[in-house]
Amino acid sequence: MGKIYLVCPNCRTRLSFTEVPGYQEKIVECPICHFKALANVYQSGAAAQGGQGSNDDVTHLQDDLLQGKNDPGQIRVATTGQHCPLKLGKNVIGRIAKSGKADIQITHDEYMSRQHALIDVVKGPHGIEHHLVEINSKNIILLNGKPIQRKDILQLKFGDCMRLGMTDVYLEETDEEATQIV
Repeated sequence: MGKIYLVCPNCRTRLSFTEVPGYQEKIVECPICHFKALANVYQSGAAAQGGQGSNDDVTHLQDDLLQGKNDPGQIRVATTGQHCPLKLGKNVIGRIAKSGKADIQITHDEYMSRQHALIDVVKGPHGIEHHLVEINSKNIILLNGKPIQRKDILQLKFGDCMRLGMTDVYLEETDEEATQIV
């Protein structure tokens, strides 16, 4: 078995590890920026030779991350610290309103629509996935500080920050001890 070289798509660091069967379907964590993704998301082969700052530290493939991907997660409202559990299926998020039809009503933010965003929690080939769906709210959604386009469907990861109106909301792993809003 040979040595595999990959480039982290987040920080452009060159990574290396000893080839193992099926490595393309394993999770790789960059030791520099801690970006986690399937190995086949990283640039490989000749493209990986252009990465910055490779060292000889071993990059670990993480089977254990695949095992723990059955958490539907929760959202946390940054300003209030409120935790709202997500369920499998569609979770519409919006502001608190008497006529609101959002599954999760989180704040009185006048810049947030009554139905501002949708997080679709689905079972994928490697466990539960979270998809952020833009549903034509009046104001744009920022994902990690960048605006998303109308009708976009983007895959989320734990730690992502969504700005809905003027409110920052984080996707997090379920915290059993958190105060939950139902």
